[in-house]
Amino acid sequence: MKFSHKNRKIGYTYGSLSGRYAFRAEKSIAFESTLERDLLLLLEFNESVVDVIEQPVTIEYQNHNGRTVTYTPDFLVHFEPSPIGLMSTPYPKSLLIEVKAHEKIKKDFVKLKRKFKIGVKYARENDLIFKIYDESRIRTIELDNINFLKRYKRRSYDPSEEERILGHLGSIGHTAVDHLLAFLYVSKEQRGIALAQIWHLISSKKIGTDIGSPLNLHSIIWLNINDNYKEAY
Repeated sequence: MKFSHKNRKIGYTYGSLSGRYAFRAEKSIAFESTLERDLLLLLEFNESVVDVIEQPVTIEYQNHNGRTVTYTPDFLVHFEPSPIGLMSTPYPKSLLIEVKAHEKIKKDFVKLKRKFKIGVKYARENDLIFKIYDESRIRTIELDNINFLKRYKRRSYDPSEEERILGHLGSIGHTAVDHLLAFLYVSKEQRGIALAQIWHLISSKKIGTDIGSPLNLHSIIWLNINDNYKEAY
């Protein structure tokens, strides 16, 4: 089995959608389908993800006819270590990811099975984990929430109200969205504006919540602590 780091060129795919995704405004990542694009959206929101590399390696292998063919996984994802007190765990293993629609896997499983085995073998030999992502792993509640929050991310809000909301969360810890609104605001109009600002603060990671559960007035939220907030609060 041979491999190279020459990436495939991304072009138009019939019946699909291809393009480039501005990942955290730091790099442009090519995608070949809406499913790949949606995965990039999930990875971008995941704070433990430190880098995503498109089509990182092309692996040469012999097929059942003895011909030399190639397989190129879609993404390589690197993660940061998880802090535990003053110590850190070892870096989680990077993921070598194949993105494929469920129907495509079902239809072409015999053909794809060999490629997936090659992906698993390459991952094991290089201290990686090989994963196949279909709609069940990508088109989730988490993705719905991230798409919902996108509409609030670039809006501008009153800085003094942001300080008020974050200061309250810093003092009480976890609370439900509706409890925070009821405590800080009187009128329905004030609460409506503040609710939009809370969604904005979640999208910008200043407020934390369980992004894997539906977002609503009963969602539990908390202050995301980093060095800036430690100094401020």
